[in-house]
Amino acid sequence: MQVEQWAEIRRLSAVEGLSQREIARRLHCCTRTVKKALALEQPPGKATRPRRASLLDPYRSKIEALIAKYPRLSAVRILEEIRKGPEGYRGQITQLRQYLREIRPSSGRVYQEVLYDPGQAMQVDWGHCGSIRIGKTPRSISVFVAVLCYSRLSYIEFCLSQHKAEFYRSLAHALEFYGGSPRQIIFDNLKAAVLNGSGRRACLHPEFLALCGHFCLEAIACARRDPESKGVVEASVRYVKHNALQGRDEELTCWEDYARLACYWRDEVANVRVHRATGQRPVDRFQQEQALLRPLPAAPFDTEETVSVVVNSHARVTFEGNRYSTPPDLVRKTVLLRADASHVRILDQGREVARHTRCYERGQLIRQTEHQLDALRRRRRERASHLEKAFDALGEEAREFHLQLCSRPVKTTVHLRRLLNLVRLYGRQEVVAALRRANEYQTYDAAYVETILLQERRRRELPSPTKLRPQREEWIEENDFEEPDPANYDRFCQNEQEPDEPEEQDHGL
Repeated sequence: MQVEQWAEIRRLSAVEGLSQREIARRLHCCTRTVKKALALEQPPGKATRPRRASLLDPYRSKIEALIAKYPRLSAVRILEEIRKGPEGYRGQITQLRQYLREIRPSSGRVYQEVLYDPGQAMQVDWGHCGSIRIGKTPRSISVFVAVLCYSRLSYIEFCLSQHKAEFYRSLAHALEFYGGSPRQIIFDNLKAAVLNGSGRRACLHPEFLALCGHFCLEAIACARRDPESKGVVEASVRYVKHNALQGRDEELTCWEDYARLACYWRDEVANVRVHRATGQRPVDRFQQEQALLRPLPAAPFDTEETVSVVVNSHARVTFEGNRYSTPPDLVRKTVLLRADASHVRILDQGREVARHTRCYERGQLIRQTEHQLDALRRRRRERASHLEKAFDALGEEAREFHLQLCSRPVKTTVHLRRLLNLVRLYGRQEVVAALRRANEYQTYDAAYVETILLQERRRRELPSPTKLRPQREEWIEENDFEEPDPANYDRFCQNEQEPDEPEEQDHGL
């Protein structure tokens, strides 16, 4: 009997006052059905069919015993046990799995939603985002994600490692983006933050504690293998992987593309969408939280990576698989290397002696022309002559030309002397421009530089300067010229109207 039929029978009997026979005739049913419906006080439920016999029935007791002894035993292992012997189970694993779902005790964890006050906490975490090839070196890409727990305002930054220097730098950038710091920072078992232990027994890294003290943050470490305790940032990491990065293989072709994507996606997508948990846009909700953040300290936190290195016999130091040049006088000395995201600095007794652009490849040699020239001079065991110093003072183009000239089987001093004579004849600006063109064509010869100067003069339709060459040099040396006296020219600047001044005064009277 259906519920609608039961309801109609009761209505016809109670409201319209029809007899059972009339109700049966009108509804085209049996009078026994009408009588049964009127006897029911509650709507009829679904008919429960008797359970059909199953091939698994003889083995239910054995299955229950196995589950009682081994609660986490898999269906495959139970199937193996009940199939043993000639009288073993011959059915499929589908029925077994359905039965296990009915009798196995529930092991699911019950979660409780945590509500945060404005300015109370932020959660941070790393996420792995594949790899990219920089030059010939494949590098792993990680994304740093920080989320304010109340407003859900996100900050993301892509990095090439998860080292502590990258973590501290990204965290400082996130706080600068927020314009203040919350009261608490929640994180998991990060190597940059936790030395050993987890949760309340975690032993934190001293440098991380220094960062927390600088920004007045209370460090809260989550238990190991408990990502749900920081579910806000876990969801944001998944959102970055599945939304920001999916389907962008053609856009993300170099490392610089990731930095542009982080800014665009953070400001144009993530923080302006309606968040599913709060029902508001993070940028709008952040307006309520921003005033409750603690202002940042006036002095920035030092996030540079600092290591002590020894300069090898080739006047180079090794950092992250690359070699960086140093002045040759530091060979076999211990120096301090400081690296940020863009530069590598080398300091000796607190004084910066070299600065290089940081290289993210591996196995590269990064060197400066000055260091190479100094090394060549020391290798020849000769002091740098006045001629070399004067030529190197012309600029970077001259130093590059000098370096390449030293590597060729020519007399360097002959070419340098000729080039300095060209400087006195044509001027420094024209000679430096000619040296730049010679470096571009990789032709390192003084005669070629002079040819470039002459061609440029002809192109500009200018006469070529002529050097004064007397027949006898001693004529110039024997002549004794009087030193010029600028006072001799004062008579040309005297006012010729001075005698008329009394007459002008008489007119005035």
